[in-house]
Amino acid sequence: MTRTLILYFSLALFCTACKERKKQESAPLPEHTIPTDTSSMEKPRDTSLVFTGTYTRNEGFVDGRATGIALLERKRGTGQLRYLDTPDTLTNPSYLAISPDRKNLYAVSEKAQKGETGALFAYDLENPEKPVPVGHWSTGAQAPCYVSLDSEGTYVFVANYVGGVVKMYKRLGDGKLQPSDAVQLHGSGPDKSRQEASHAHSAIVSPDDRFLFVPDLGSDKIWCFEIDRSAGKLVPVSDAFTSTAPGAGPRHMVFHPNGKYAYAINELQNTVDVYNYEAGQGKLQHIQTISSLPDDFEGESAAADIHIHPNGRFLYASNRGHNSIAVFTIRAENGQLSPVQYQSTGGDFPRNFALYPTGRQLYVANQNSDNIVQMGIDPDTGKLTPESELEVKTPVCIVFYP
Repeated sequence: MTRTLILYFSLALFCTACKERKKQESAPLPEHTIPTDTSSMEKPRDTSLVFTGTYTRNEGFVDGRATGIALLERKRGTGQLRYLDTPDTLTNPSYLAISPDRKNLYAVSEKAQKGETGALFAYDLENPEKPVPVGHWSTGAQAPCYVSLDSEGTYVFVANYVGGVVKMYKRLGDGKLQPSDAVQLHGSGPDKSRQEASHAHSAIVSPDDRFLFVPDLGSDKIWCFEIDRSAGKLVPVSDAFTSTAPGAGPRHMVFHPNGKYAYAINELQNTVDVYNYEAGQGKLQHIQTISSLPDDFEGESAAADIHIHPNGRFLYASNRGHNSIAVFTIRAENGQLSPVQYQSTGGDFPRNFALYPTGRQLYVANQNSDNIVQMGIDPDTGKLTPESELEVKTPVCIVFYP
């Protein structure tokens, strides 16, 4: 009898313990143990988006065949692209920029025919696969060919190729813009067919957001303006500009990640200028000029775009005509360049190209052959290897989201 009672009470205690354990397991966790940020727990997407600027009509210098901004999909891992849609039919949305907070896409409408004025369009990216237009504003001149933002996304800048006007806008909370300032550039160069007047070709914000640099193909100058953030104005610095070689035709510009050097590509002479950058004063000190073409090339070509690898060790430049991407190593001790490769772009007239933020791939927009070519980047040498291509009509500019 005693053994039976002991067995009974042991079984009762075991059952009670099981019930209590089950109750504790099903009870909600204390509030302080519940994660407040669950973004890291979400399954990563297998794809990301790519917006592509295009030309949509015949402008004489280009036979545009696209219908507007092209939306592509990029496969993570392989990096391959796939066409998705044309979310908006805009005339010549040649150059694009995405705001730092990823809420807005900005696109210039590069119009330059008689009686036309260029425009800047803004889109809401709450659903990035279906951008919603929120407004458009005049650029104050013709053929706007570049749009950029400061790192805070407070101001937007546009360079107008025809008319030599640089426009500044204040970005509002909903992504709409308020015109803030406009600067008229002036000057000319020795090439009478291309340098009869000022041709602002890009608007590059310095790494510290203090200055705006404007390569002017028409006047062989790189203008520098201090950004007066309180007044919303562009104020010329004391020396106003840096002169390039006569007939060089400065087009685009990029700063080294360390902030010590700047590099400008010259369209007409197919060269890259290397500068020491005095950040406090916004001044450029020339230290090297190097060709973007191989020594044995004898045909017609025009340099276009320039970018630096995220690791700061390699610089890339595009050549239209030679149809190549020139690859340079950057010397850590002085910022100077040494050529290592001239890789065919697998198409015709490589206007713009872009490096994926991881530094693993480069994508080049071949304007006249209607294709974007993906290239792998060797992390040790910076050299390029073609990997895949996608048909996109008259592509110009490539931007990644996110």
